[in-house]
Amino acid sequence: MKNNLKLLIYTALMTAFVFITTSIIKIPIPFTNGYIHAGDMCIFIAGILLGPFYGGFAAGVGSGLADFLGGYAHWVIPTLIIKTLMGMIIGYFARPNTNTKPLVVGVMLVWIASLLGFFYTLVNTNIENLTTHIEEATTIALALEVVASLKTQLLVVSIGVPALVFILWFFKNHIKVSYNQLIGMIVSGIWMVLGYYVAAGIMYGSFIAPIFSIPWNIVQFGIGGILAYMVIAALDKANINSKSLLKNNK
Repeated sequence: MKNNLKLLIYTALMTAFVFITTSIIKIPIPFTNGYIHAGDMCIFIAGILLGPFYGGFAAGVGSGLADFLGGYAHWVIPTLIIKTLMGMIIGYFARPNTNTKPLVVGVMLVWIASLLGFFYTLVNTNIENLTTHIEEATTIALALEVVASLKTQLLVVSIGVPALVFILWFFKNHIKVSYNQLIGMIVSGIWMVLGYYVAAGIMYGSFIAPIFSIPWNIVQFGIGGILAYMVIAALDKANINSKSLLKNNK
């Protein structure tokens, strides 16, 4: 009973932390109606500490409230779905007994196919058509410049994601973050990126403009993963971890 109460208290705290870190720092994403924030850090922490159910609740409710109260009410439902599943994914993968290897291969194949699809869409999109989908690209010359910049960004993040995995893997033993936790951050981050891309494409009736959010969302979960690494390591030293919180809830 005491441990259940402790778990509920931490779930409420993490829900509040997700809400606060999502609401305080907002950076608008160019050519879209979205923004990036620091909330993914707390989502990763919530999933790792609380497991898939409670971590998913904190991630979805905290993020949904941030959209609702922050002027993005039209994003509440997509955010609730995407972020809840993001928290559940990290919570599931982070468990020591989860066999991640077969799932990782499938996720990486989906990610590579998605990147190739984004490049294909950009290359085969008529420039005149692009100016109708992106308000800021008012001229053909500006549209060409925007597309060239986006291609560079996609290329950078294509290299950046494997590089981030390598860096975090290198330091994982130094700060006591497990392989499963690392994989959980990467897989849940990729889910978030693709989930928002599909949601934006459906909402706005175009799958062209949402491509511009891809590099920024990758930066968001990448920085969130690094910060979560450091916080998880600090909490573990204070004996605040999934073992102490979930020992009677498995």
